[in-house]
Amino acid sequence: MTGGTGGGQAAPAHSLLDLLFCTAGIYASYITYGYLQEGLYEYVSPTGQAFKAMGSATVTLLIVQVLLSGLYALITSIIKKDKPMGLGLDFAVPGLTYIGAMLCSNEALKYVNYPTQVLAKSCKLVPVLLVNVLYYGRRPSMLQYLHVALVTVGIILFRWKAGRDSSESNTTYGLLLLAMSLAMDGITGPAQEWIRDHHKPSNEQFMFYCNLYGLVYLLGGLCFMEDGLNGLLFVVDPQNAPFLGRLIVFCICGTIGQNFIFLTLRKFGSLALTTVTTTRKFFTILFSVVAYGHVLGFSQWIGVLVVFIGLSVDAVEKMQKRSSSAPSSKKRR
Repeated sequence: MTGGTGGGQAAPAHSLLDLLFCTAGIYASYITYGYLQEGLYEYVSPTGQAFKAMGSATVTLLIVQVLLSGLYALITSIIKKDKPMGLGLDFAVPGLTYIGAMLCSNEALKYVNYPTQVLAKSCKLVPVLLVNVLYYGRRPSMLQYLHVALVTVGIILFRWKAGRDSSESNTTYGLLLLAMSLAMDGITGPAQEWIRDHHKPSNEQFMFYCNLYGLVYLLGGLCFMEDGLNGLLFVVDPQNAPFLGRLIVFCICGTIGQNFIFLTLRKFGSLALTTVTTTRKFFTILFSVVAYGHVLGFSQWIGVLVVFIGLSVDAVEKMQKRSSSAPSSKKRR
């Protein structure tokens, strides 16, 4: 869960070693997270049963993930003696869209390869820009238009070769799931920001309540699934012990990565965080290609490059905004 974090000022007192430590933490945890996530969906039990073939596979995976993350956040919040927030009902909506976005992006891995998923999830600004234009009537800047144009061209280039290659595992349904995930990301961010402004929860409380409501929705959905318990039985089956081990490490990596994200944001601000997470996605794609033998054509690599140029444009705009707001904040002091 990375949405909803505000753009804080960077703290110049912190050393380069601190930044390298945070960067290494984000890279290591999320590249490992991505590697394990892709492997979980490719896992086949000794009896020949494929995990991703089960209808409840994605829901099961997310239940374990949000349960462990929520428990960690709750224990940490208690240790820190955070002020109780009761039921936290305001988290119900962002909890729904947060888990919905995760559900769609994870389910998409049944139909698209991992590099495609990572590249598509890098386009979060596109639905946000559309919502701002169509619903709020706000005028995006020229750099935002350029960002969206570059990302769109990059995705088209990446998909162009795949569309002509009948052996490519990506499907239209998988891309539709990714589009739905992006749409829900576009709703989650503003909702989380509203909660931060009005309730000022700690990072641990934020993690706990989003995961709590996510767990409620997932368990409710599991009750209506025909093979609802099959996924859970698959996970706890002794013959699938290697799968369970990978799943636990996968969840731990996600939690560690989330903490490094909050640490980077607090120490160095949103621009540094955006730069680190953007470059991390490129290396995640590269690692997936090497580890799982995905074959990307020349046009696809060009598409990846164009997308990351677009993401760099977004980072430049954030830097300009921060530079222009700095003098005004100094004047107020």
